[in-house]
Amino acid sequence: SSETPLKEKYACDAIIMGTHKEGGASTFWSYTLNLPLSSNSMISWKFCYLLHKLLRDGHKNSVRDSHRYCRNIKDMGILWGNLHDRYGHIVALSAKYLCLKIEFHAKHKVIPGNLEATDETLDREAGSDMTKVLDMTNELLDCLDAGLKMAETVLRQLDANGAKSTTPAGQCRLTPLIPLILDCSFLYHFSVLLMFKLHSIAPDVLLGHRERFRDLFTSLTQFFNRAREMEFFKSIIQIPDLPDAPPNFLRAAALGEYKKPVVVMPGEEPYEDEDGEPQPEIRESPQVCLHESQRNIFQIQMGAPDASLEQKEIENDSLKRELEVLKPELQLIKSEVSWCHID
Repeated sequence: SSETPLKEKYACDAIIMGTHKEGGASTFWSYTLNLPLSSNSMISWKFCYLLHKLLRDGHKNSVRDSHRYCRNIKDMGILWGNLHDRYGHIVALSAKYLCLKIEFHAKHKVIPGNLEATDETLDREAGSDMTKVLDMTNELLDCLDAGLKMAETVLRQLDANGAKSTTPAGQCRLTPLIPLILDCSFLYHFSVLLMFKLHSIAPDVLLGHRERFRDLFTSLTQFFNRAREMEFFKSIIQIPDLPDAPPNFLRAAALGEYKKPVVVMPGEEPYEDEDGEPQPEIRESPQVCLHESQRNIFQIQMGAPDASLEQKEIENDSLKRELEVLKPELQLIKSEVSWCHID
């Protein structure tokens, strides 16, 4: 619960790999429910980051399993949004973004949590009905808006606190922006494609959408430009340049001139699902170890209650009771020994 970033290799990766072994995020959520999310904003902030990583890189069923707990995430965000806490505001904004993201993926199941869907998949999912395309466009813009508000607030607080991006405190705030940058590039790209699609159907009624998109484009450009200059991000992620102006949706030919922004994370390896038939003789034991590993990581990194300490307390109480039962016998032995010495 200290102001330091989560250890990627040992915390995030182990938990994410656990979802691929398990085929979902049930174990993750069973431990999450024991975290002090309503009393520690630092743990809540780290939880939001871990959940975002899980939605992006975890097993495909992680979205489904997490959707069941959307109410919990919303309540946590509302709680911290009402408290004057140094991490509370960004926890509230992160929770709002994550709920919108989960709802979007739960509704559009063909779009994976990492948003890496083809343009053809997006086009098929949006369909040709004006209302459906409009709804999906609004959902994408809502997600992008929420994510950019979170990023803007994180960076503003970083400046206000005078924290450097290379310090543990700075990295604790900035690390959750990495998966957000990856999301934003796809949210922007999908929004562009659907905006062109909408304008091919009914361009005369979309002035409000064009104005909203222009504002989001400006915010995204500022976010990407600022992040690109920060030392912390330079060795982790390659952030693309956006054009000087948003696409002109009123000109159909502008779609052919548009270039998709691509964010690159050097050395990142994709996680693989284990969808084959389970082999009990091989996988039963590792599965137990995996869950134990996840539990330990939650306790160390997130401040979850230590079940092993509870177990030790139970064992100590049991030993005390046994000693109480043995006391009369020990007293009797002492008496017999003393009588022997007298003789």
